[in-house]
Amino acid sequence: MNIQMATASSSLSQTQKKMDTIANNIANVNTAGYKSREATFQNLLTQTYANQTGEEAEPGRVTPENLRVGFGSKVGLTTLRNEQGSAQKTGRNLDVMLEGENVYFRVQNGDAINYTRDGSFEIQNQNGVFSLVTSRGNTVLDPNGNAITFRTNPSEVSISDTGELAATDSNGNEQTFQLSIAKIDRPQALMNVGGNEFSLQENGDLELVALDGAEYKTRQGYLEMSNVDLTNETTEMISTQRLLQFQSQAIKMADEMMGLANTIKR
Repeated sequence: MNIQMATASSSLSQTQKKMDTIANNIANVNTAGYKSREATFQNLLTQTYANQTGEEAEPGRVTPENLRVGFGSKVGLTTLRNEQGSAQKTGRNLDVMLEGENVYFRVQNGDAINYTRDGSFEIQNQNGVFSLVTSRGNTVLDPNGNAITFRTNPSEVSISDTGELAATDSNGNEQTFQLSIAKIDRPQALMNVGGNEFSLQENGDLELVALDGAEYKTRQGYLEMSNVDLTNETTEMISTQRLLQFQSQAIKMADEMMGLANTIKR
């Protein structure tokens, strides 16, 4: 395989990964709390060929000597974009919107603690125990890591700006809880585990649990929509499709050149 074909084929497969990232963003344009991702590229190995070295061979040259030939590019990182999404009023008492940078609700998924911006909560009856859960059925936690559960099915729920939840049943009995909200110091350490939830790739020292509401605000009856810019994503998709076409054409041209060389007779 010649250099031209190797470069085009490696770049083609990596460009397809960027297309997959864009497609995932567009598919989640209406997903509550979704944070878009952006693929960035880096160069692959560059090989240097000695070519007319020395001032006498190329007088006046100001660029570095020799020829440097690259072997395409690869996706170096998919960056999580944490800009605040737009607010959508729903009027549901169990819909909660988070306002603040790099702050997430903490939820229990099996034995793991996950993080999400999706505040569309529900009350689920689990064998007579009424629990506050996410739209996926994962339990919402309090600051101590305990599940938020109610003695009876609440008839009224109110949530303050600091995330304090007060639930009142039909007999007037009230229970109060605090939603567990964590600030992630390095949000790029979050790994998408599906279902609009994240887990930490590294140790828990990246997590700072905020309790006083100084770095966040909760709004009851609202949901944060995705921060996907559909116009920008569509433009990027068209540009990436063009790039895929150019790389496919480069492979075709390299194949034709190799075929032509094989047909040459002495």
